[in-house]
Parts: sequence; structure tokens; C-alpha cells
Amino acid sequence: MKFVFFIVLLNFSTLSFAGNKVPVILDTDMAIDDWAALLLLAMHEDINLLAVTANGVGESRCQPAMENIPKLLDLTPSQKVAIACGDDYPIDGFFAFPEAWRQQADTLSNVKLPTSQREVSKLHSVELIHKILKENSSEKVILVSTGSLTNIAQWLTKYPQQKSRVSRLIIMGGAFDVPGNIIVPGFTDKHPNLHAEWNIFVDPKAASIVFKSGLPIETVGLDVTNQVKVEAWFATAFKKSVATPAAEFWDKVLDDNDWFIDSGEYYFWDVLAAIVAIDSSFCEGTYDSVEVSYDVTDEPWQASALKSIPKTLADGSVRNHFSAKTAGITRVSGSNPKVKVCRKTKAQAAFDLFTKTINSRDTSKSKHKVNM
Repeated sequence: MKFVFFIVLLNFSTLSFAGNKVPVILDTDMAIDDWAALLLLAMHEDINLLAVTANGVGESRCQPAMENIPKLLDLTPSQKVAIACGDDYPIDGFFAFPEAWRQQADTLSNVKLPTSQREVSKLHSVELIHKILKENSSEKVILVSTGSLTNIAQWLTKYPQQKSRVSRLIIMGGAFDVPGNIIVPGFTDKHPNLHAEWNIFVDPKAASIVFKSGLPIETVGLDVTNQVKVEAWFATAFKKSVATPAAEFWDKVLDDNDWFIDSGEYYFWDVLAAIVAIDSSFCEGTYDSVEVSYDVTDEPWQASALKSIPKTLADGSVRNHFSAKTAGITRVSGSNPKVKVCRKTKAQAAFDLFTKTINSRDTSKSKHKVNM
């Protein structure tokens, strides 16, 4: 696909990190909707995007993620953004996304962007999160997780004393009163899991650690993201609004994924999580204790397993196989600290906010303020 790239001259001095901006760390698996979420956070006038961290557990692998994140940031006014990657495998278990999806994530859906000159940190994602939180000790930071919770769980395990440095943890993940999304026609038709959501499924033990942590969590699961389905009308309307390099990139992605839109399987999963980070009123919900299942089995579901994952854990113990039928299922039950489970959102307003922000040449003109 040919990508028409143009440069907009911006006065970066007017967009420098001001004291009234809300500091955010985005932890992402760099899939299609993650790209839009990243652009949204990097473009919004009230967000100080401190860092973008990734790992190889989700849809993208580390090396392409470390190439693609800088390319996307180059389409935005955000300048001082730290970038790092973590492990290539979950804390425990052998699950992975379908290879076709990973190829799309690694290649930015075949939309070509110039190579970036931004530097990528040599630190592990966990160490970068620790460093950013330590350096920004004067104000609390919002964490936004739009992939597996591997990095967040590892950070919690190693640096539990830093929990107080986080004002909110927005998680795109889980399904409660709606079916899961593991079964996707043409890709995972015979999968036995009817209830889990992918980000939780690929590393359910990590998710369990996070939901037990006591962090101020807001869960943007399928119950609410099902309300922001990306349909043809949105792609058509967005094309008419394109006014920035970021918007032009996203328009090309939508063109390349018209089949995805037509399938009825595409939603603004991660975009809604980013929007909730910007404005918490986009999450109307309940406060509940959440448990995550990961049952050990001797009969692995090979269709979900990635053979390249090491057979031992970080501590040297044997890596477990989890039941594909029950892994990653999120339930409102138990005695874990309560979290906010988003149940309802303002769908049209969410689409409007995304379109407006991604097309803002001068983000200082935006009137949408972050709701802490």
C-alpha cells in the first residue's frame, strides 16, 4: 500500500510539557487499535505522555514494536517520550495470539512510515516504568494498559512500594456479562474458550496479580467496548476529516482493514481505554471484586500455544500449561480489592473525541480536559 506522507510544521515550544498536563504511561501490545490509542494520547493537549512500553506477549513482537512506536510518535507533537520493551513471553503459560494477527501488528497493517530517529531505551519495560515513576515523584501517574498485563504484574511484584505513585490504572481487558472474544471466525473457530477476552487470556496469571494488587483500577472490558463498534459510516466520516499526518496514517489503516470493519468484529477496544484515561466520565460502571481463572492442565490446547516460549519460568521452575477453556475468564466474585468495571459509555462522543483530537494540528485549541 502506498502511504502519502506529509509534514505539518508545529511550534513545539507551545506544546512542551506543562505542569497542568496529566502524566501518562501507555503499556501496549501495538495491535491495530493500540496504534489509534497511542496517537490519541500523544495528540491530546492535556496528556503528558511520559513513556510507551511494550512486550512480546501480545500481538506485536518486541523488535517491530520498538521500530513502530517511534514512527507513530513522529506523527504527533509529543517529543520526550521514553520507549522500551519487556519479555517475549507471558509470566506463566504458553498462550499467544494467532500468527496472522501478529504479522499485521508487526507491519503496521502494511502502511509504510519513514524510519524514526527517536532513541529506544535499553531498559526492560519494568525498569522503565520504575524509573519514570521515581523521576516524577511530585505527581501521580496514570497507567494505561492496552495489551497483556505482563509488564504491570512484573512491576508490581518487583516494586510494590510504587503503587502509591499511580493515580489510576486503566485496563483494556476482561468480559463479565457478555461473551468473550477468543473465537474469531476464520482464525480461532474451534477454540473452546467462550468467555475470556484476549488481553487477559494470553497472560491470565499476570492479570490475576494485577486484580489482587489494590491499585485504583478501571476495567474497560468487552461489556463496554461492544458499544463502540467500528463500522463503515465511521471510516467514511473519518476520511472526510483527515487533516494531520496522524489522521492520514489512521485513514490508510482503515482502508487496509475494510474487511475487518465489514466482518463486524472490530471495536475501539484500546481507544476507549485511552479515552477513559482522558475523561473518566466515559466509564459508567460498578465497583466489584474481580477474579481471573487460570487452571493448570496436563492436556494443553496446542492451537493456542506458542512452542517457542521457554519451558521454565524466571525462577527456574517448570512453566505451566493452562486450560484453554477457562484461562483468562474474569468473574465478579471473591474478596479482591474492588475495581471499577465499566458498563456503559458515550459512544458517539467517544468517536467524536477521537476524530477531533487526531485531526488537531494545534492541540492547544482543544477544549477537552482530562478528568482525574
